[in-house]
Amino acid sequence: MIKTTFLYLNILFFSVLLPDQTIGQHVNEIETADTTYTNRLTLLPVLGSAPETSFMFGAVAMQQFKPSGAGPETRPSNIVLSSIYTLNNQILVELIPAVILPEESWILAATFFAYYFPVNYWGIGPDTMSDDQISVEYKMFLTRFMGLKRVKNSFYAGPIVRWYNTYDFTFTDYDNEPYTPVGLTGQDGGNAVGIGGAIRWDKRNSIMTPTENHFLELMVTFHPQLFGTSFTYNQFRMDGRKYFDLKGDGKSVLGFHTLIQVTTGDTPFLDLAAIGGSQIMRGYYYGRYRDNHSLQIQSEFRQHIKGRIGFALFGAVGNVWPNLNEIDMNLTKWTAGGGLRFNLNPGDTTNLRVDFAAGPNTTGLYITLGEAF
Repeated sequence: MIKTTFLYLNILFFSVLLPDQTIGQHVNEIETADTTYTNRLTLLPVLGSAPETSFMFGAVAMQQFKPSGAGPETRPSNIVLSSIYTLNNQILVELIPAVILPEESWILAATFFAYYFPVNYWGIGPDTMSDDQISVEYKMFLTRFMGLKRVKNSFYAGPIVRWYNTYDFTFTDYDNEPYTPVGLTGQDGGNAVGIGGAIRWDKRNSIMTPTENHFLELMVTFHPQLFGTSFTYNQFRMDGRKYFDLKGDGKSVLGFHTLIQVTTGDTPFLDLAAIGGSQIMRGYYYGRYRDNHSLQIQSEFRQHIKGRIGFALFGAVGNVWPNLNEIDMNLTKWTAGGGLRFNLNPGDTTNLRVDFAAGPNTTGLYITLGEAF
């Protein structure tokens, strides 16, 4: 659906200005079976602005922990809660828990999302123009659950259940005049129930800040006509990541990331494959280009400098197209950039990421938690 919009707004986290002992006041000293790991709660006030929102403020809270009985072989879990409010009476509330049970027997992940926020929309296809931009404002509730059981070693498999409802759509054109799209699936809102499954091969040494090994996930979600749902369509997603620890100490890392998305059926426009955002093809507004299918590839070099400070350099290419046999390589988009990293948790590296990226006639500034991939 829609990625968290505030991630690509100009957000300032005051916590980077605080001394180390201030952040450390939120440490939870409860120990688990892994006596070398300390649970930690990080609180980040947020202040920012954007043309779509006017002045905005809020907070992000992240709890990093290990469940009781988890040992060194179990990677840390995390729960992220964010809440944003703007002077335009726009609201974004998101809760994202990701819990890894002892011995990584299960990985449980969920999203609970309430959204009232404007987004920009340029139409469907790889060749839409900047002048095609319109504004879309709507409300949405979304819940998603994925439970992955460890099958063998680093292989996991399990079900996905997803439900969302969108309503109160308002479209305005470039001159802020009311606009009515013609034949745009989902323009009047609606709801859908997604049922599917995922297979994951995950050998990363960290979820928030991986430095070695790989991640591969195949995900299929079917949205059938049931319980009065509005749309019938299917989604396929492949997410592959590879990390090289160049010096063996986690301080110089080269990463590669490929993301493929395919949709079929009566897909609402907000759920079409899209490029851009804070995770891949940075520099492009998420959804700047949308269509039935997308392919995005990026690479990134990350270097620790000293203490809590590091930097990254990255580049990406991507495209969208309507049918599997109709991709136009001449319309491929590219972007490149760099950024700074500030480690908020030396005990379990979690970087505050500040990235700037640019491509042909586009730029983007991103300030958020965790690496892009």
